[in-house]
Amino acid sequence: MVSRSNDGRRVPSLRAPVVLMYHYFGEAPGADPEQLFVSEEAFAAQLRYLQRRGWRALTLDEYLAALDGAPTPRRSYLVTIDDGHESVWKIAAPALSAAGIPSVLFVCPDRIGGRAEWTDAYSDEPLAAAGELTALPRLGMDLGVHSADHTRMVGMDATALHRHVVEARDRLEEATGVRARSFAYPYGTHDPAAREAVAAAGYDVAFAVAREHGRFAVDRVFVRSGDSMLRFRFKLTPAYRVISRVGGRAWRLRHAVRAIGAGLR
Repeated sequence: MVSRSNDGRRVPSLRAPVVLMYHYFGEAPGADPEQLFVSEEAFAAQLRYLQRRGWRALTLDEYLAALDGAPTPRRSYLVTIDDGHESVWKIAAPALSAAGIPSVLFVCPDRIGGRAEWTDAYSDEPLAAAGELTALPRLGMDLGVHSADHTRMVGMDATALHRHVVEARDRLEEATGVRARSFAYPYGTHDPAAREAVAAAGYDVAFAVAREHGRFAVDRVFVRSGDSMLRFRFKLTPAYRVISRVGGRAWRLRHAVRAIGAGLR
C-alpha cells in the first residue's frame, strides 16, 4: 500500500519492502559501542534465514519500482550498507554476491581510502579505496552518496547542502565512474532543507533510519552486532516498523524500542 508525496510520486507505507541497514562486518578490533560490526557468521545466518523464509531480495531498480506501485512480494527487502568500510569489499560484497543478493553501499566521497574520522570510537577504522569501490557494482552492489564526509545534515545552508548533495555525487562519479541515484543521511538525521536539496538534485530516493518522511527520508532497519536471530526476525515485522517510526519522533519511545529489542535474546 502506498500514498502520494507532495511532488506526486509514491512514498512507502508499512507494507513497503523492508530496508536493512548495515555498517561494518567481521570482528571488531576493539570496543564497538554502537554495535556496528556484524560478524561473518551472523551475517551469513541472517541471509540464510531470509532465503529459507522466502524473502525476495530487491535490486535498487526493483525497490524504486515498488515505491512507484509495482507489484512486489509481501516479503521483500533491500540491503543497504553505510560508510564504505573496508570490510564491505572484503566480507559483505563476496557473501552477498555468492548468495545472489543485490545491495546498495552509501559512501562519503571525501573519505574514500581514508578512515572513519567522524567518530572517536571508530576513528581508526579503514574505509575502502576507490579501486575497491569501483569493483563492487560488478558484484551486484550499487553505490550511493552518504554526504561528502559524514557531516550531520541538519541546519545546513544552501552552500553546504550543495557540497554534500551535488558535489559529493560528482566526486563519487569521478572516483568510481558510478552516477549515484540514491542518498543516505549520516546518522539518519535530516530536515526539510536537506530533503528538498536531495530531491532537487535528482536523486531517486533517500534513506534515513527511524525518522521517516516520505520518499526522500525512507526508514530503515538498523542491524546491529548484538542482534540475536530472534531479534533480527522481530526487526523484519510491521510491528517493529511501527514502534521504530514512532520512537524516531520521541526520545522516551526510542528508549522503549531499545528495551523491547534488548529483551529478545
